[in-house]
Amino acid sequence: MNPAGDPLGRGAAAAPRRSADLVPDLLAAAVGSAPRRHAVHVAGEAVTYAELADRVGRLASWLTAAGIGRGDRIAVRAANSGLHVDVYLAAARIGAACVPLAPELANAEVARLVSDARPTLAFADAAGAGALRAAGLDVVVDGSGRHGAALATPAGGLPSLPQPSDVVLIVYTSGTTGEPKGVCLSHAAVTANAAINARSQEFGAHEVYLTSIPLHHTSAAARVFTMLDGAHTHVVMPQFEAGAWIEATETHRVTSTIIVPTQIQRILDHEAFSPQRLASLRLLVYGTAPSARQQVWRMRQALRCGLYHGYGLSETVGVVTALTAGDHAALTGPDDPRLGSIGRAIAGADVVVRRSDGSETASGEVGEITVRTAKIMSGYWGDRTATEAAFRDGWLLTGDLATVDGDGYITIVGRSKDIIISGGVNIHPAQVERAIAAHPDVEDVAVFGVPDPEWGEVPVAAVQASPGSALRPGDVADLVAARLDRRSRPRQVVFVEDFPRTATGKIRRKELLDLLE
Repeated sequence: MNPAGDPLGRGAAAAPRRSADLVPDLLAAAVGSAPRRHAVHVAGEAVTYAELADRVGRLASWLTAAGIGRGDRIAVRAANSGLHVDVYLAAARIGAACVPLAPELANAEVARLVSDARPTLAFADAAGAGALRAAGLDVVVDGSGRHGAALATPAGGLPSLPQPSDVVLIVYTSGTTGEPKGVCLSHAAVTANAAINARSQEFGAHEVYLTSIPLHHTSAAARVFTMLDGAHTHVVMPQFEAGAWIEATETHRVTSTIIVPTQIQRILDHEAFSPQRLASLRLLVYGTAPSARQQVWRMRQALRCGLYHGYGLSETVGVVTALTAGDHAALTGPDDPRLGSIGRAIAGADVVVRRSDGSETASGEVGEITVRTAKIMSGYWGDRTATEAAFRDGWLLTGDLATVDGDGYITIVGRSKDIIISGGVNIHPAQVERAIAAHPDVEDVAVFGVPDPEWGEVPVAAVQASPGSALRPGDVADLVAARLDRRSRPRQVVFVEDFPRTATGKIRRKELLDLLE
């Protein structure tokens, strides 16, 4: 499979030493070292590594007999379940690529992505099957007789192992600011990610990791492969619910997990929450916007585990910079500038903030984050032009604008596509959002530009205030004027009960204008 050529060029950052550069080899090593250890806990069922390897071998044999092999695509659309784990690993064994599709996608969007990826077959739960069939796909439904027959197929007749450069996942970007693109991730990229994650997040000899974010998301899908490297245990929740999350963490003695911004407050506010119930947690990884610093500080005070803020993209298989547990321990309060940063580059990733001419910025100067790493995409599926535009001299151009301080800590100020140009002055939404989020009554905020006949564009702020808050639009605008300047002061402030979001909590920025109607 060739998504759009190899854009990497030369000199990618070396990953920490890894045990394999093929997903099937990771699984084989895990079975060899801990065959009776639980590989996956999902829906009340525990599957050992030996059992998982058997299931994967049978499903891979069934797929091979069905004529599916290297370079083919297999769509997966379902709520979190063991189906994802089985299909991701079986496809990896035969050199096929999985295309995870979000259950919440509208039928028309499913049809568009299916038309783009052209999968040969699909796996789905009952709720997700209809849209795939309507798009013309042959669908195997989880728990159906056909699915049972596939898992009962005797293992054997498998093809030779795939190549490290073969694509194992095609993950469509969330499209919060534009049309989704299919990010092609190879065996080499996801196995490098496994080694880099284990080092950066200081995995122990046996991690128990809880996934509550959707398995169609890059970081969760890649974690399926990461957990193999070291034969760790993966606890999968069908969906996030704060009480169930607390119970799962306590029951399975979870050591590490990831949450998204909208989940932080729900956990801490839940009647079942207590630090004692989460005593097994060693590390809580979160990815969040600068506006969530109050929630993060509250989390730091309430929990006894280390916190780890990761920044990354689908194109980098997740985290490339981190505000580590040590960084969090050194924070002085919610207004500490470091809390608003994305930390520093992790081992195995080179991260440089650059000017438009490619030169490195000075301390405090705004530029674009660029990344070079072994865990990077092969390209965008079927889009050579977009792939070539995403790289310069082997470095990925992220589109994220940021500053870096003298110690290497990076702070995002916005997306290059989101800059508001008002009267010839560049206004960075993230800077305005940080100023507004400093108010204790602000739960979340999004700043965006709207057309203006005099200024070209002017900033508008959408604010989600705390229940019972007396916050007024003038208070918000004055806060920005006091902390930044009057040019950045929102010309309009709208209050919302919640924002349109993706499944992983990101605000759908291209829908923000609808809030003004």
